[in-house]
Amino acid sequence: MKRLIPFFVAFAAPFAAQAQTEASDSLALEEQKLLCNEARSLYSSYEKQEDYHEAYKQWGKACEICPEEYIESVYSAGIRLLEEEYDAAETAENEDRMTNCADSIFMLYDRRLELHANDENPEERFELLGRKAVSYYKLRSDDPVIANGWFMESIAGLKEKSSAAVLTYGYLTSFYSLKKLDDEAAKAKRQAMLTEYLVYSGYAEVQLAAAQAEEDDRSVKTIEKTLANLEKVFVAIAKCEDMVPVLQQKVEETPDDLELKKDVLKLLNKKECIDNDLFLPVATAVHAVEPSVTSAYVIASEFKRNDQFEESFEYIKQALELCGDCAEREQYLFDAGEAALVLNQFNTAKSYARDMLAINANSAEAYILIGNAIMNGATACNDGALGTRLAYLVAADYYGRAKGLAEGDLAEAAGKKLTSASKQFPTREDVFNVGKSVGETIQVPSIGGCPCAGESTTIRIR
Repeated sequence: MKRLIPFFVAFAAPFAAQAQTEASDSLALEEQKLLCNEARSLYSSYEKQEDYHEAYKQWGKACEICPEEYIESVYSAGIRLLEEEYDAAETAENEDRMTNCADSIFMLYDRRLELHANDENPEERFELLGRKAVSYYKLRSDDPVIANGWFMESIAGLKEKSSAAVLTYGYLTSFYSLKKLDDEAAKAKRQAMLTEYLVYSGYAEVQLAAAQAEEDDRSVKTIEKTLANLEKVFVAIAKCEDMVPVLQQKVEETPDDLELKKDVLKLLNKKECIDNDLFLPVATAVHAVEPSVTSAYVIASEFKRNDQFEESFEYIKQALELCGDCAEREQYLFDAGEAALVLNQFNTAKSYARDMLAINANSAEAYILIGNAIMNGATACNDGALGTRLAYLVAADYYGRAKGLAEGDLAEAAGKKLTSASKQFPTREDVFNVGKSVGETIQVPSIGGCPCAGESTTIRIR
């Protein structure tokens, strides 16, 4: 492809022509408009035909003759045509032409921005600035700092109206700027990127909700890709050991700022940074105002990890209340049962296991939980005869059911529990002393607190 006409010569001509236009009478102006529209129509036609060389020639004529009221659309077309010329120059590996094209593109953006410098509503200017930043980053990728400044200004002005490209490249240029900044500036930038992620993804989520409401599948896919790109960069820069001290300081500076705590919690959850002194205070504060089944369960799990079983039990009970008939209810019941076991609430643990069986009659975990509750609470079944030993027999019955239902490691665990319980079976002498026989059916005495009171089992001996 031949080199197009010199760029800066083409730009210089319009302003001399405009000076003459201002002195023309209305008839000459109308004639000028007609000639302008003809030139615009011609370059548009050639552009549609992808004959960019001829389109550029006609565009140059439009620059020379178009009056001020048409000039922005001419500048806009020039940017498009120069981008095509840049691509051609890149294919030809002509770096001089590439530089000239890029400089000319940025000049046209600046001219357009000047036209909107005093707009009452600055949105169009911010949108143009975002487009210029995208173009600059694509054509000057080795200089992300300048582009990033324009992106941040554009996003600050447009907020949730920012385009997907601006949000994506805005955060990406923040990331690439880290390598261009000195140590202190890079540290500050990295910290700022934590909250940038929340802001930018928040804007994208607003757009996603709107696109979904309008059933705009194409926009939904674009915005979902934007969110994925933002998360990919965030995951690359955010490390728990770096995040927590920064976030801790922010929370300490404004301890009553609930919105900040919500943002902090999102970041901690996103990176699974829960093994620290910041997570639980922030999570419980947010949960107190906006309780959810997920937050209740996560908090319960973290308290459990810290061996704070009473607190864990309270939050897992909240998770169950908030869960209703959710898909995770069986798991929550199991965790609640285990917490009750630790707190020696054996009948409560057994009750949770029964609720599990109401959901899934073949739950090996539920039968193991019942066995554990009975075995751990066996001393409460002591009637001075076989009571305690009978509790171990009943526990073994449940472990046996669990082993029959389970597979793999769970079956092996149930087997070990069964073996442990069988070691506590009565001796033949114990059975003889109470006038019973091996193989006879017997009922556990109804003693208050006994987790298997009234249940029947078959007498076996160890």
